[in-house]
Amino acid sequence: MKFKDFSEYLLKLENIASRNDMTTLLADIFKELDKEEVKEAFYLLLGRLAPKFVDLEFNYSRKLIIKALGIAINDEKEVNRIFKETGDTGLVAEEIKKLHPNLSVEGALFNNESNKAELSIKEVFEKLNQIARFEGKGSQDQKIQGYIALMSQLDSVSCRYVTRVIIGELRLGISDKTLLDALSWYISGDKSQRKLLDQAFGYKSDIGELAQTVINSKDPISELNKISLTPGIPLASKLVERESTAESVWERMPNCFVQPKLDGLRGQLHFHNSTGAVFSRNMENMTEHFPDLVNGLKKLSVESIILDSEIIGYDTENKSYLTYQETMQRRRKYNVEEYAATIPVRAMCFDILYYKGEDLTQKPIEERIEMLKELLEGAKDEDSLHMLETIQMQSVEELSVYFEEKVMSGLEGIIAKEVNSNYEPGTRNYKWIKLKANTKSELVDTLDVAVLGYYTGRGQRAKFGLGALLTGVYDPETDKYYSVGKVGTGITDDMFKKIAKDLNPLTIEEKPDNYEVDSTLYPDVWVEPKIIMEIDADEITRSPNHTAAKGTETNIPKDKFDRGLSVRFPRLKIWNRDKEYPNTVKELVRIYELRKNKS
Repeated sequence: MKFKDFSEYLLKLENIASRNDMTTLLADIFKELDKEEVKEAFYLLLGRLAPKFVDLEFNYSRKLIIKALGIAINDEKEVNRIFKETGDTGLVAEEIKKLHPNLSVEGALFNNESNKAELSIKEVFEKLNQIARFEGKGSQDQKIQGYIALMSQLDSVSCRYVTRVIIGELRLGISDKTLLDALSWYISGDKSQRKLLDQAFGYKSDIGELAQTVINSKDPISELNKISLTPGIPLASKLVERESTAESVWERMPNCFVQPKLDGLRGQLHFHNSTGAVFSRNMENMTEHFPDLVNGLKKLSVESIILDSEIIGYDTENKSYLTYQETMQRRRKYNVEEYAATIPVRAMCFDILYYKGEDLTQKPIEERIEMLKELLEGAKDEDSLHMLETIQMQSVEELSVYFEEKVMSGLEGIIAKEVNSNYEPGTRNYKWIKLKANTKSELVDTLDVAVLGYYTGRGQRAKFGLGALLTGVYDPETDKYYSVGKVGTGITDDMFKKIAKDLNPLTIEEKPDNYEVDSTLYPDVWVEPKIIMEIDADEITRSPNHTAAKGTETNIPKDKFDRGLSVRFPRLKIWNRDKEYPNTVKELVRIYELRKNKS
């Protein structure tokens, strides 16, 4: 497919409000793709060049785009003027191309044939790949030259979308989940294949590879059923449900296995062919941040393995865990070895998913725990890999005592796991249950919420440019975000500065179509939902203004579900959690029910 035609499809997608219409249009696009460009098209639909676990970023700022376009037309003032009018570098590039169709740059790359060249999806993808890989001395000039050279070979609409891909702001509202829906529609004309696609994506989290399997196969359902674990490619993490008491946990899963809940960083550890890798809960590659964990994997003397763990800073002198914020200092680009020495971490392994060439996810938890014990029982204090304490409970009283012990020792609580259960990548169900200590608040648990926008500050906060944050939860069924509260407390001056810095590149001109926010709550500035923050609050209550769970029936007698749910007196606990999505609407309702039923 010519990239020009692909861009026209993207323009249609951008102007579609209905998720169902978007799904069916995507399925139609898939039918038009050439077999050799399926992967590339799917990555580009997400504004990427590779799956999340491949660290390939453009490192191209808005400022650099404006500079490059200014060089191309020899007038940066004109570029800045258009940017002030639109606030969108993609629209700026489109307008510049219309006004100046013969863009050029001295020493242009990519054999700049002519402005009439109609590049294919694959050709544009390869040129973008080259731009992204420029690094080292002189790389900024190369990025500028490469960008202008590519713009010179594209039509104006294509310039819009290529620029947005480079800047990381595609603005189509398409997620992995949207593409999985569309793949199901491509296969069967409805969403009936979503469960199978979710399972396949859970095992192999590369949407490009998955799409290629589906679209290039005569029997996609058969091929999807064959997909299994591959060391080096992360799988979707198993997630947990909540309960409010040890008694309710025991009622669901008597004689459960129980592990302490640590406040660290979810880490999936892979080793294959002498190469180790560490992936986050969001399947991002963290290997360079944790060389000590890679060394720990090498010491296991195994050919291949996948472990699920919680990575947490550890004070070897006092033999105690560090805070989440201290652990997160290890996720840095520079001085990695220095911080590895000053902030040592341990991967507290709680599950084994692949070992000696065998996928273990379908084996019962009892077998997986025994294999993990055998592998790590000899770990020494200085080792970076340890097995997380795992005990099978014999009574509800024992479970209750164990929970209280962990809370008293300063931990968050416990995770209970059902006997004879398998490991289901990417699922959230009652095979794993989280039981956390209640704080002084009325919440059963803290909440992870997405920042949807912010209100400009007044008084002392005016200097930061923001005073409160509009937050929301997510509904994967509708692929929409719903407002749940305004957060303005629990934030220090230094934190306000960091928040303002982090949100600045995420600002957008208009409310996205997949934000459900009452007009009375519109913030001064909208932002993309890329930052997840953990909050605490006094309680979850019904709200006439907030939209989260509006119209959702709960199991609370006489509960008025014609109104939404909101958090009362929310407070920031942790800024920018390592998560792709916030808590869901369904989880918010569950927490609300747990609290009300407990009262």
